[in-house]
Amino acid sequence: MVQPTKTSGTKQAAKSSGASGKTTKTNRLAVSGAFMEILIGGPYTLKGEDHTYGHAALRVVVDNKDITYDFGRYGLVWGPFKSEGEGVFNVWTSFNAYIANENRYGRTTTGFVYYLGNKEAEAVNTYFDGVIARKKELRKKFPTSTRYLLPESYQPTTNNCTTMTIGGAKVSGKAIIQNPEQYAELRGLSWVERQATHTQSSPRDGIFMPADFQAMLEGNTEARYDKKNIYKK
Repeated sequence: MVQPTKTSGTKQAAKSSGASGKTTKTNRLAVSGAFMEILIGGPYTLKGEDHTYGHAALRVVVDNKDITYDFGRYGLVWGPFKSEGEGVFNVWTSFNAYIANENRYGRTTTGFVYYLGNKEAEAVNTYFDGVIARKKELRKKFPTSTRYLLPESYQPTTNNCTTMTIGGAKVSGKAIIQNPEQYAELRGLSWVERQATHTQSSPRDGIFMPADFQAMLEGNTEARYDKKNIYKK
């Protein structure tokens, strides 16, 4: 998780699959109307170092707005395994720029699309407006994103990219949380890191690892996603 980078004209491939089969799209999803897309970034290797934790973010598209909400350790970090840090919140106004930033690590991002009414989509945006309103400071403004420092620190189990994404996605009314105990396997953590989580508080919704969240979305029988997209170089 690093500084956002400015991109222009970068072609991103998104393979979309749903009940009707598989197609290939470029740059933007061919979806009419409002939707949210839960984005799960997979592991990657950079300069010989494995980064297995993963990432989660939430994209909301309604009317002429296309916003991606991206919380993470983008500032000072501390604690065991550097698992804690400043709570930094990026708000992207260009999805192409966000996904290009993720793709440059060589990671694969899976997007779970849920069609929404305009009212439900705007409710998610309003929720995040409230998150931004509590900011400690506006840290930096980029051409395609704005970076905020939030008052609450990033915590590995209770206030991380996954829990932030879940908090916003639930406002849509979609029942994205189903039997979390069946999926909370701590995918992406080493044995030592898993032991360290026992000293941490439990997350409100029972899930805090991105890959566990992805497994729950894929296994959810109550609120099935409408489309699944794969983003990679």
